[in-house]
Amino acid sequence: MKTWRENLEANGLAEFIAPLSGLAKPGFALAKEDAAGTLAPGASKFGGAPDLPPDMEPPSKDGKPLTLIAQLNLSDAALAGNARPLPASGVLSFFYDTEEQPWGGEEGDRSGWKVLYFEDPADLERREVPEEVMLPEFAASFRAQETLDTDAVFDMDFDDETGETIFELLEEGAPHHRVLGHPFAVQNPVFTEVAHYCGGVADWDEAEKAAEDYVLLLQMDSDDDLDAVWGDLGMLYFCIRKDDLAEKRFDRTQMVMQCS
Repeated sequence: MKTWRENLEANGLAEFIAPLSGLAKPGFALAKEDAAGTLAPGASKFGGAPDLPPDMEPPSKDGKPLTLIAQLNLSDAALAGNARPLPASGVLSFFYDTEEQPWGGEEGDRSGWKVLYFEDPADLERREVPEEVMLPEFAASFRAQETLDTDAVFDMDFDDETGETIFELLEEGAPHHRVLGHPFAVQNPVFTEVAHYCGGVADWDEAEKAAEDYVLLLQMDSDDDLDAVWGDLGMLYFCIRKDDLAEKRFDRTQMVMQCS
């Protein structure tokens, strides 16, 4: 897969590489791979049944298990590049109510997702959940990726044709599953929305300032292979404040969905 720099150069837009470079931030792209046999407990993957400690019940809402959408072994991220500020090891598991699909900003939405962190993958075992709450299982791999602030790109002073071409090139390579870096916003700036709707910062100008305190844990795109369509072909964004991440308080993770 070509990088955004390679795409611009290949399409005669190399003059814009330098100005866009100032908007770049390192992160990871998450790629799906066919699982070669049964994945080990704690392996990085999309979908399938969750891996949990023996004494823990799968997260649920109103008695129905939430769906495991992604499980990330952070040792894989560390091997793929600089995974800071994530922990160097452990497993992060992301669960979501794929039936009701809360968008994140309404009262009561918080029960519609959960993020769990397990320090030792050896403590985990595969758990049985109803087939109807499982997504198809794929192994997941990390690839270091330079991400761009798409909101800032969109606000730059391009002529309409150039701006549209650049944005179309950035959209190439979907689905855009991502860890760290800049979110690929479908609508408004993601971190600002999180600060406003989920973090309780009522004033939008103040929410824009508070947005600087957030980190992208996971961006999960709609994906036909996973039978996952969020709203109208949207994305899920799981975000956490820097202080909470440093203290591994993953129960304080926030989420918003955006769709076109």
